[in-house]
Amino acid sequence: MIEHILRIPWHVPFGGFSLRLDPLSVIFLAAVVILVVCAGIYGIGYMRQYKGKKPLGLHWFFYGLLFAALVLIVTANNVILFLGAWEVMAIAAYFLIVFQDGELSVRRAGFIYLVATHCGTFCLFLMFFLLAHAAGSMDFGVIAATNFSPLLAGTVFSLAIIGFGVKAGFMPMHLWLPHAHPAAPAHISALMSGVAIKTGIYGICRVLWMVGVLPDWCGYALLAIGIVSGVMGVLYALGQHELKRLLAYHSIENIGIIAVGLGIGLIGRAQHLPFLAVLGFGGALLHVLNHSLFKGLLFLGAGAVIKQTHTGEMDRMGGLAKPMPVTSALFLVGALAICGLPLFNGFISEFIIYYGLFQGLFTLPLPGVFSCAVGILALALMGALALACFTKVYGTVFCGRPRDPEIMVKREELAPAMAGPMIVLAGLCVWIGLSPRFAAGMVFSGGEYLARTGQAAVNPDRILIPLSAVIGGAFIFCALAAVLAAIRRMLVKPSPVQETWSCAFPQVTPRFQYTSSSFARPIVEFVKGLLLFRRQGGKVEGAFPGKSQMSSSVHDAVEENLFRLLFVRFTDISRKFDAKRIRYTQIYLLYIFLFLIFLLVWKLR
Repeated sequence: MIEHILRIPWHVPFGGFSLRLDPLSVIFLAAVVILVVCAGIYGIGYMRQYKGKKPLGLHWFFYGLLFAALVLIVTANNVILFLGAWEVMAIAAYFLIVFQDGELSVRRAGFIYLVATHCGTFCLFLMFFLLAHAAGSMDFGVIAATNFSPLLAGTVFSLAIIGFGVKAGFMPMHLWLPHAHPAAPAHISALMSGVAIKTGIYGICRVLWMVGVLPDWCGYALLAIGIVSGVMGVLYALGQHELKRLLAYHSIENIGIIAVGLGIGLIGRAQHLPFLAVLGFGGALLHVLNHSLFKGLLFLGAGAVIKQTHTGEMDRMGGLAKPMPVTSALFLVGALAICGLPLFNGFISEFIIYYGLFQGLFTLPLPGVFSCAVGILALALMGALALACFTKVYGTVFCGRPRDPEIMVKREELAPAMAGPMIVLAGLCVWIGLSPRFAAGMVFSGGEYLARTGQAAVNPDRILIPLSAVIGGAFIFCALAAVLAAIRRMLVKPSPVQETWSCAFPQVTPRFQYTSSSFARPIVEFVKGLLLFRRQGGKVEGAFPGKSQMSSSVHDAVEENLFRLLFVRFTDISRKFDAKRIRYTQIYLLYIFLFLIFLLVWKLR
């Protein structure tokens, strides 16, 4: 394994300025650089609408600061440097999220993000303190060479799952994602979903590398977290009406898929099965890269749609494929990729994770066999629900007729600054989907690094050969279907469009089309107990009923039943303390003075 380490002396306590570039860092660094550059170029065109209205210079300052923090996070080789970059990332992301701070919902989203990320950071401080105390150093390399007791290793793993899981968006620590992504500008949403939440995954991977021996239950716990996050994330996404909020919940689903891969890799490492470990870790790392590409593409496409229509409500859209054909085609590529369909990059990483789960059925003991079977069923369910969800999205937004005459869109396509980055991301999605060898080789190197095994122990052709056969078969099928469709188009003359039976109405109007809620209603109502599905109105009474209206909505059960209750409780407690607090500045200064004396005595002791 090739590692490059750069050390520069500095005067900050507890270590020097040290950077590490290894197979794990390279994968995340590639995702960061690709998406930051593409989103930045897109943002130049997207932010022109705010020229003269908002301080764009300040926005781009925090954008560059976020970029620098992300690079430092994935290359840091020292606890202090990592935590410092982590805090800079949190602050920079906050100011980018609240760009439109005149809206109450945006300020609220920024506040939720800031509180959530700092709660997670508290767990990270405690975790790194335990690691550094046991290793006697804050250097990642020294920590990785230290043997930890099973109790300490399990405690560190639990703190990492909580601390990094908040940033990644694991259920039920996902509270900030559905609020922050819709509030931010489109290119910031792409960056937050594509790479910022991946820093949570990177942190977990780095801890798995540093703590080489973990208790057996850790892999099963990570697999269970992935299954719950993936299934619940896509179910919540299916019930959403707002486009960017829907994409935010799909980020939770894909984080769940990544966690499933990490879980099976960790189980394989614990059971000393190198091929299984590399499959799990490699599939998860490839999905990190793939998700940054297609989710970035989808958020940029959503931004283009919202920029033209001035709304994110899908039930007000429709028929946008005609005025926006380029955006429609590029969004379709992202939708096919996120659904994990063949010939696109999402299929490659999910196939590798599937292969690892099936491998586990034949090589693991009984608990592992059961866990892998549940994982296979969960991944299949996620794929089916994702396909239903993006059928809803694409059909509602781009197909049919415009639903709201107030947002009729003129035939005006994207500016080159906005279209170019989307074309690049779409091209990468197709390239990895058709020719995965280069990307797979890179992530298998990272998987071997996490599995702590040598390259000779794993032959990548064991997975690439059957994968190439599936890709070839899918390509032949699609090519044949395209040829048959072209032949039919040439032979069958188009006939005048006739409206079907329309309940005695002389002409079918856009109101007869499926809405996003009506399309998803059979599935959402089936699991309404989990999703807090609520329906208002819609009752028809009497022989000659009058006008009636019906609306439905899906609410986050975790937010309403847990976090809101905790927020109310903490608010009540803080008000009681506020009523009893000391209101004299001199007393606070005395407290500070006494504390400084205590520190001085402790130091001289």
